[in-house]
Amino acid sequence: MSEQTMNPAKQSSWFHASRFDALVGLFVLVLIGAILLVVLLGDRVGVQIVRTAPAAMASSTTRVAIQFSEAMDLDSVVERVSFDPPLQGDFSWSGTTLRFRPNDALIPGADYRVNLARGAWSESGREVLADTAFDFRIRTPRVAFLTPSDGVPQNVWIADPRVEGSAEQATFSPSGVLNFDISPDGTRIAFAERNTETGTSDIKLLDLETGGLQQLTNCPDADCNTPVWRPDGTMIAYHRIELNSGMDSVGVSPTRVWLIDLNTTPATNRPLFSDSQILGYAPQWSADGQRIVLYDNRSMSILVYDFTDDSLQSIPTRNGGSDVALSPDGQKVVFPRLIIDEQSGGARSTLQMADLQSGEIIDLTDPNDPIDDATTAWNPEGRYLALARRYLDDRYTRTRQLYLLDSETGDVEPLVTEERFFNGFFSWDPQGEQLVIQRFPELTITGEPNSDGRPEVWTYDMESGELTFVAENAYFPRWVP
Repeated sequence: MSEQTMNPAKQSSWFHASRFDALVGLFVLVLIGAILLVVLLGDRVGVQIVRTAPAAMASSTTRVAIQFSEAMDLDSVVERVSFDPPLQGDFSWSGTTLRFRPNDALIPGADYRVNLARGAWSESGREVLADTAFDFRIRTPRVAFLTPSDGVPQNVWIADPRVEGSAEQATFSPSGVLNFDISPDGTRIAFAERNTETGTSDIKLLDLETGGLQQLTNCPDADCNTPVWRPDGTMIAYHRIELNSGMDSVGVSPTRVWLIDLNTTPATNRPLFSDSQILGYAPQWSADGQRIVLYDNRSMSILVYDFTDDSLQSIPTRNGGSDVALSPDGQKVVFPRLIIDEQSGGARSTLQMADLQSGEIIDLTDPNDPIDDATTAWNPEGRYLALARRYLDDRYTRTRQLYLLDSETGDVEPLVTEERFFNGFFSWDPQGEQLVIQRFPELTITGEPNSDGRPEVWTYDMESGELTFVAENAYFPRWVP
């Protein structure tokens, strides 16, 4: 055999190697071709819309959200979003989700459409390739309240004021709900529940859409109650009172305001102030959530805390608590001024207003006028206040009636003046078109003292002047937007 004849084993190895190289080369050519095809034809899939909200029915305070499959260029998205009917508001970005917060509450019963035109691009350069649109309708506000007022356990019920007999039970606490607040979007209830075994209370969260229930605080030796939602729904302020039961020489601590941060999972708790010497109760939020106001008994002053710059303003006053009202824009505070009659020794109050920008404090109602002003509530528009007032002269009213006070002119006009009722707690609906009122019938229809009276919940329509009965033996009403 010739020396140049190839060894069969080497010949086989060379053949397989050549075949492998050919396959690899073919694969590379196919891959290059595919890449060139994509380049020539463009991205046929593009950025995907993962989720849109709201869906179907929504509250008048709802926020619009569009979630993308990847991080987007904000400006390219915002300029392609439109609303029908048109809406004014603020856009923000959270991860891959665009959020829109309308400036004003949406109209109950109205239909809205959100449009996103194609062409917005992601940070990687990919585009949204198709137009997107979704619709939703605004539901009519309902009213939540606690009942029964004369028995246990008290639970939260929700009713449609327009529909008689529509009340339905929302919470089913065996020990009873102490107090509660409705989330800004109307989908959740934060409520304080008493623990009958420990004598303490904790705050829980009920999802009205799913029925899911979770505990937000862990207060084994404290009372945690009076939740108040931040308007963006991301935080809850509440009262915390340490019982100090294991410390014989230490009594119950004064009330302090704590915060529940719902941005974390699980929700986290912390004091509003790191300085334990700063006390306070009855927190209220500004509409943008940047300021919170509370009353401090220790310093006898109203405290206004600004989250944007960590500043704290103080307004000295002997009156405060739930009668303090922070304007929606967070710039003004209305509070009562106590007046003692030197001759009779009797006490009454008028109203003062502090401008937080200028520091000026003025008399909102005339201290020389024979009136007794108490609770106020700012209209969402930010100019008018609902006012509980009692006249002490020939206009005498034995109980507090409801009036509308113009904060710019000082003009007052009557709203609800029915002598046999005492009008207590009240609040505006998100549109500023209705008030929900807790009323107590101190007199019977014939004008006699009402020994069987129980608190009642009513609504008042600003346009028609109509009062609508909602529930009897009920108290602490709240709007469900």
